[in-house]
Amino acid sequence: MIQIIDEETYLSINGASRQDIGDSALHKNIGTGRAKRQTIERQSKLDHDLLIRREQLRQEYQSKVKSGEIRPPARIEKLVATAQGHPDNLSVQAARKLLEKRGIQWT
Repeated sequence: MIQIIDEETYLSINGASRQDIGDSALHKNIGTGRAKRQTIERQSKLDHDLLIRREQLRQEYQSKVKSGEIRPPARIEKLVATAQGHPDNLSVQAARKLLEKRGIQWT
């Protein structure tokens, strides 16, 4: 059976999530002078390595799509997935409205 998965999810499952880029606490108390420079250089190298890994996984994803092993979700499938989120979220509300207009059940 063909697996239905979008590219970003594929990258995340394989350990290359875009949320891993950077360090949210990097701007706080990282020291001064040499220590600060070393911390920034270390994080920069980690980010660079992750971006290279993401590009490799993107190519792998595209080859699996071409071979038929994976299929990206269709627009309606994405809308249904979004519509099942928290009702206070504006994107969820918008997805539900679009699906309702088309007469598509999202529950």
